[in-house]
Amino acid sequence: MRKIYISKNIGFCYGVSRAIKIVRDTITNKDLPRPIYLLGSLIHNHYINLYLKNNNVIVLDGDTRDNLLNKIESGTVVFTAHGVSEAIKEKAINKGLNIVDATCPYVEKMFKAMEDKIKDNYHIIFIGKKSHPESEVAMSFYPNVTLYDENNLPDIAGKIALCHQTTMSSYDINEAYQILINKYPNIEKLDMLCKITENRQQELKLFKNNNVPTLIIVVGDSISNNSTKLYEMAKRINNVDTIFVSSVNELNLDDLKIYQEIHLFSGTSTPKAIVEEIYNVLNNLDNIPKIKYESKLKLDDYIK
Repeated sequence: MRKIYISKNIGFCYGVSRAIKIVRDTITNKDLPRPIYLLGSLIHNHYINLYLKNNNVIVLDGDTRDNLLNKIESGTVVFTAHGVSEAIKEKAINKGLNIVDATCPYVEKMFKAMEDKIKDNYHIIFIGKKSHPESEVAMSFYPNVTLYDENNLPDIAGKIALCHQTTMSSYDINEAYQILINKYPNIEKLDMLCKITENRQQELKLFKNNNVPTLIIVVGDSISNNSTKLYEMAKRINNVDTIFVSSVNELNLDDLKIYQEIHLFSGTSTPKAIVEEIYNVLNNLDNIPKIKYESKLKLDDYIK
């Protein structure tokens, strides 16, 4: 008999849930100036963007926060859960925009720790995706910050601190640290990994293969760093088949029937409803004659 397991850690993290509530409150507050703009994706999940666009929020994406802000002349601007630099905040104020800040408190804490180190004359080496909003904010502290590139490590005199994007994998961080400590023996490593992200990575590390045909499914959006890092970790540490999907629509049900165990994991920006729908379909796999199953979820389901 096939066994389906679902991670105990599914659904949004606190920062994501908080950001969604802030934007929903903004949408329903008729006293706030219109239009409502979102400076980037609120969180990295396109279903949430679809929900927001359906509720008349204008989502600006695909460029730097500075360039996106140039497109806004009036109304309300929402800063995403990933945070923005002080320069962007000042620019929005100078443009006379109403500001709603949905920055995750943990991300805010990370930026504050970086700022404190810089004030204490540290140079920061920051590990993160170059195009990620957190990296964009980190690099706003330039020239006191260098984006990590193992093939181009600069000569730095004085105190150095290693900081990183909150959604990186612990493997990536530790690998980089081992490289950096050889060049900078006195480098100080700051723990900036989001605790909810860390818990999901830790649960994956504890996964045990029962020596039967097994599949791991990681559910998330391809633009979500914490989800893709979870997928990379699953492939890296477990000798079982692993796939990445954003919804039940992407599953080939016939391909799944060979497995005796299927384990579901998800990123912190993945709606709980998506994971639960996949879980329910998998539990009825042998009763579904079709190769594909079309999701029955509505837009409002994604924000629950």
